[in-house]
Amino acid sequence: MISFILTLKRLLQGIYHGFKDKKFLALVVVMLATLLSGTIFYSSVEGWNWIDALYFSAVTLTTVGHPELSPQTTFAKIFTVIYMFAGIGITFGMIARITLGIIVPERLSGKPKEAVPVETHDDK
Repeated sequence: MISFILTLKRLLQGIYHGFKDKKFLALVVVMLATLLSGTIFYSSVEGWNWIDALYFSAVTLTTVGHPELSPQTTFAKIFTVIYMFAGIGITFGMIARITLGIIVPERLSGKPKEAVPVETHDDK
């Protein structure tokens, strides 16, 4: 249980540091827009209620997949294939930025590191 709490703390710190990063914020906006577009698409084309459409969109974007919902129309199946590939890129981008926030939080804050003097052979 302690391990879970420490891991959750590090994850939340990574997300916190991520919100200081413009690229992370852009990915959050793209992720939300993608979820919204998928929700609208599946609710209008497949006739699903918005909760089912949002659930399917989130499950598809995160590559979890779940057999209880699946598109029935050919158009929706083609859209889903494109949606999955886009979602993989967005999801991996978010994971990468959160990981940076955990491992190297100062890199995301935009603060330059202090330069460390390096001695070369020319200095002698």
